[in-house]
Amino acid sequence: VVVTQNPTFVLIHPSQRYILSVNEVENGTVNVFKINAKQTSELTIVDQQSTGGSYPIYLSSDRLGHHIFVANYMSGTVTVLPFDIKNGRLQRTTRIYQQMGSSVDPESQTSSHPHCVLLDKKEEYAMSADLGSDELYVYRFISMNGTLKKQYISKSIQAGDGPRHIIFSNNHKYVYVINELSSSITVLNHYPAIRVIQKISTIPENFTSTNYAAELIIHPLLHKFLYASNRGHDSIVVFAVDNNTGHLTTIQHVHVQGRTPRHFNILPSGTHLIVANQDSHNLVIFLIDLTTGKLILTNSSAQVSKPTYVTFLSP
Repeated sequence: VVVTQNPTFVLIHPSQRYILSVNEVENGTVNVFKINAKQTSELTIVDQQSTGGSYPIYLSSDRLGHHIFVANYMSGTVTVLPFDIKNGRLQRTTRIYQQMGSSVDPESQTSSHPHCVLLDKKEEYAMSADLGSDELYVYRFISMNGTLKKQYISKSIQAGDGPRHIIFSNNHKYVYVINELSSSITVLNHYPAIRVIQKISTIPENFTSTNYAAELIIHPLLHKFLYASNRGHDSIVVFAVDNNTGHLTTIQHVHVQGRTPRHFNILPSGTHLIVANQDSHNLVIFLIDLTTGKLILTNSSAQVSKPTYVTFLSP
């Protein structure tokens, strides 16, 4: 166990040699931990660097891990931090990109709040989901120097939706955006231009209580199932994915056996899904039916204090 301040998001470096985590605090930082090759449960901190913003909430990287992308929620900024793979050091950066705007929700949308920044599959563009302005910022990624050049701002997301996280389809054609405030997923064409294809709810029609959608993942091997979590309904929703059209069809809602599933992940083998229930302090394991995509509750769980993220190290 490593003690660090409010580590709400974690990134396994592509080299599998380091783990990075944000400190979601006012003066935001990224920590770099070196993984002991002989004992993967042993971590040593090798660096800590400012994100250049406040309350960082998301981390991603390019394919080789030379550049780390950070979404700073409260300062409305996206940051790129160069990373030295040899020694695990982050360079202090001036690559800070300010996002602007607001939207209709009086509590969550009075200013820009980027909640995610992610490169597309071809690593040509970076997209940032701005929960505060209901916008998607699209940047061209200049890999030679690790800079972003703003291309345009997409207004595809409806007012009040609150886009939280995005993922790209494996065939490069589609973008899936989970909307925290409206408990929905917006499906978009990715190339040649962003266009809305579908918007679908993450909760059942008869559920009328408060809910905030959180995370979404496409099955890493089959690519024909998409999973998303609901905080309030406290469920994982399973969708079938039509890879020809991008459309989603609801298959299942399954209770997470806890409260507030802020994050979940699927094992690289594709056989199991693990949910982090933040407010009930537990991790719960589901078996995935690889034919139907449906989740089957197992008897395996663990007590963990306020889990906010699940990821896996390769053996």
